[in-house]
Amino acid sequence: MKDQHPTYPNPTIAQVACEIAFATTNDEDLNLSALLNVLGKDFPSLKPVQNLQLQIVLGGPPPVTPAAPAAAGVAFRFATKNDKKSVLVSKTNFVFQWNESYSGWAVFKDNLMSLWASCAPHLQPGIISKLGLRYTNRIPRSEEFPDVKDWIKATADIPQALLLSKDHFLGRIESSPLEANLRLVTLGLEPESPDLPYGSILFDIDRLTIEQFEPSNDAISEKLEFVHEDIWTAFDSASTDTLKSHLAGSSK
Repeated sequence: MKDQHPTYPNPTIAQVACEIAFATTNDEDLNLSALLNVLGKDFPSLKPVQNLQLQIVLGGPPPVTPAAPAAAGVAFRFATKNDKKSVLVSKTNFVFQWNESYSGWAVFKDNLMSLWASCAPHLQPGIISKLGLRYTNRIPRSEEFPDVKDWIKATADIPQALLLSKDHFLGRIESSPLEANLRLVTLGLEPESPDLPYGSILFDIDRLTIEQFEPSNDAISEKLEFVHEDIWTAFDSASTDTLKSHLAGSSK
């Protein structure tokens, strides 16, 4: 699979996560032993998650948390030793989370589809009820470019008022670009830290579809491409020349 979009040498992506929610008629409990066989080698850290409350996509909490849906019950979280990648499974959900250096959409999708193909026979999904993809960007501010307008342009999802802010700012736009589809764009200021002496700009894009479809690999792959393209368009259209120069590892 060839990535149609550039893979930048200096990405601002801090986290990518995908959730696949499904319905099943299987009344049996999760087969933990079988899941260990397929996930345990690459994800040796195992923790049960009680009374799981799933957001649109699991990950770092968004600045504004939407109302949580009904509990999905007990889940198991398999993680790498450094906790940079994880797979969370329950009887109704599969979540893959990537927190390490981003190597491009093709790499992430290949990992996701391989893990799903390994787990699906043990999860026995009857129909896919929701597919969500979330990208969390942290854009480092600098002494030369301290303002949000240096990095982000106004778009249909980002109002001009946010870009004029000199201090605190936080905006969250929830829209439905298509029936049974949702896009959530969050833009906010994050405080200074040892690694980010001027603070950073949180640019978080959630995209999901709640259209029901059969759990075939081809159908899931097609939906993933669809929601990823929307996320890419939202990010690229908001990126200034300063941000694009940063992504490319060069200065203006």
